[in-house]
Amino acid sequence: MKRNYDIKQGIFVFLMAMGALFLASCEADPVDTTRGELPDKEPLENTYVSVRSQFSPVERSVVYLMEGTGTTSDPMYCRLNRPAEKNLNIQTAPDESQVEIYNTKYGTDFLTMPAANIQIADDGQISITAGERISEKIKVTFKADGLEAGKYLAPIVVSSDDVTMSDEGGILYYVVKVRKPEVGDYELDPVNTTVFYVNTSDYSPLLADVWVITKEDLMNPSVPNLWERTYGNIVNLRVVQIGYDEATERAMLVLNSDIRYVLEHADLHIRPLQDKGRKVCLSIEGGNTGLGFCNLTDAQITDFVAQVKGCLETYGLDGVNLFDRNAGYGDVEGMPAMNTTSYPKLIKALREAMPDKLLTLADYEEPTEYFWDTDATGGIEVGKYLDYAWSGYMSEDEDVQILDPWGRIDQSEGEMNGMMFPVNNHLRKPIAGLEQSQYGAFAVPFYSATSSFNLNMIGLMNLWVWRMLGWSSNNILMFGDLITNIQGEYEGQWNNIISTTLMVYEPDGMDGMYGYGVYISHNSNGNVFDPNTVGLYYGDYSKNW
Repeated sequence: MKRNYDIKQGIFVFLMAMGALFLASCEADPVDTTRGELPDKEPLENTYVSVRSQFSPVERSVVYLMEGTGTTSDPMYCRLNRPAEKNLNIQTAPDESQVEIYNTKYGTDFLTMPAANIQIADDGQISITAGERISEKIKVTFKADGLEAGKYLAPIVVSSDDVTMSDEGGILYYVVKVRKPEVGDYELDPVNTTVFYVNTSDYSPLLADVWVITKEDLMNPSVPNLWERTYGNIVNLRVVQIGYDEATERAMLVLNSDIRYVLEHADLHIRPLQDKGRKVCLSIEGGNTGLGFCNLTDAQITDFVAQVKGCLETYGLDGVNLFDRNAGYGDVEGMPAMNTTSYPKLIKALREAMPDKLLTLADYEEPTEYFWDTDATGGIEVGKYLDYAWSGYMSEDEDVQILDPWGRIDQSEGEMNGMMFPVNNHLRKPIAGLEQSQYGAFAVPFYSATSSFNLNMIGLMNLWVWRMLGWSSNNILMFGDLITNIQGEYEGQWNNIISTTLMVYEPDGMDGMYGYGVYISHNSNGNVFDPNTVGLYYGDYSKNW
């Protein structure tokens, strides 16, 4: 009882003190503020409107452009202080005159975003139906045409004969950050399509931007390199998962804290990759919830596709990679069994919702093994909706696996010539509707320096035989999760794996005339230099957040 009495007494003393403070403040100079004040009686009796971006709860929002001819867009809507008594019409439009007013008021120096560079859908008309408080969203598009790098302000004002403008919400201020492209010194490889995975739980995506491959004439060392190129045409970001919300039974797009940080700081971690022509995509996999691509309902598919599309549009990403692993099918009580139609439906829905985005697939184990059978997939030819598919077998516990869905590998020919023939421990069939030129038949993991698979190089030698005998139909190079130079078992492997792959993959790599070297193009973003080991960088581009 003594404790309760003390608490009550403390509250009483606190309230008395706050009352005294309030009375004292009444005698002091007034503070100019509008937030937190009770509105006058009149506005409460009226309906007034404010305008907001979907991605900002306040009257300011930030969008990004790159110098040149690029565009970006943002969903905008209007909301009322109370339900509309009738159908309302609201007009939105850019207002350049508000920039100077804003700069004067807040002491800023924003450049004026020209009205000609702003396009609002539906001619800026927004409607709110009777009984509703919030309008449908309309798209505001910003164009970089003729703009130099800098920070611009794009005020969007609203007007209406039907409602009163809110003093604070009658203008939505877009801050438009226009940046210069970060162009590298090396051409992105025009011959091969190289696929990298980056686990953002360990590294910044910028790790994909440092690889430089040179072709050297070993017979004439004084001759300049025949070419120098950078690799990594497609960069798939992890970890992104499909999750499950028990309360709503929704399939959820789950971004862990690391990938979310990377996306929210795309200007630093993603845009430099895209500037050089790389396609940056989300790689979505299972979350061990028992729910995955192979047991979704139609309603869950529709909802999940909308989430994926919204994420790509929000963060300016180029596509999606589907990698159905670690879903936990059959391991979680109460979750539905796998079926053969859910995954094809999801792929078809993603393509239809995002026809301009890259859609790729990792061909891996049971979830994709029936994609050849259109009867099993409900008549859906999965390959018609994909840009690429490739091997999902990239384990450090086995040699490089060369998949052969089309049955082109002639083992007798390899034996007849006294050579090895490609390893193929994972039998696959062609994905219906997918051309062989769109299928990456192998993936190279980053083996530890002491790995027997790395030392024997049997898988890579098989790759050379496979290429030499003409069984390869494309130039798709796929690598597992990138690593840096890690002291210990992985020391030197971050460049050795790629250079060795190039040596055995290129048609003249094994004839002793040419060498393929991998150099790391270091820059100030992410170097961790060990001063005790000259020339070696450890932990390059490890996450620093």
